[in-house]
Amino acid sequence: MDDDHSMNQSPEVTRIESFGRELNDHLKGEKRRRYSRFTLAALGSIPWVGGFLSPAAAFHAEKDQSRINELHRQWFEEHKEKIIKLGQTLAKIIDRLASIGEEIETRIESPGYLSLVRKGFRSWDQADTEEKRELIRTLLTNAGATQLCPDDLIRLFIEWVDTYHEAHFKVIREIYKSPGISRGAIWDNISR
Repeated sequence: MDDDHSMNQSPEVTRIESFGRELNDHLKGEKRRRYSRFTLAALGSIPWVGGFLSPAAAFHAEKDQSRINELHRQWFEEHKEKIIKLGQTLAKIIDRLASIGEEIETRIESPGYLSLVRKGFRSWDQADTEEKRELIRTLLTNAGATQLCPDDLIRLFIEWVDTYHEAHFKVIREIYKSPGISRGAIWDNISR
């Protein structure tokens, strides 16, 4: 990309292009082949991602003519943080799965796991907080790395993340760590 071209780009296009480059960097060579189905399942499950491609292409056509369509600019503004977070989440999962090795290749390409990925990323997209997104990311990473837990149970965990508030999980964690703990002690522990 030449200097004049990059100087004329809007910040929205620059950040979205960086998302594309970051994701592309994580999917080079063998990783691209191994994780393409995972990536497509994740991206395909989020409704607004398809809408990302059309405005991005229009943005490039418009910037050459020094005009920016206001609707596309607003769309980018609305979704740019989610796009960046999505790229970071995908990169973290792929990096973790890649560190495990080729023994998980069958698992991450299985229809059962890809179904979990689709469900998980739909929930990830709808999550109100970063903590819930992190829970979904952890569930999908662990489900890809090992089959200690059946897929139906992972699906149930994803539904729980959708249903319950983060405070519920903190209470459950305290009860698990200290069976028989009092409500007052739970409150003291989670309110710190």
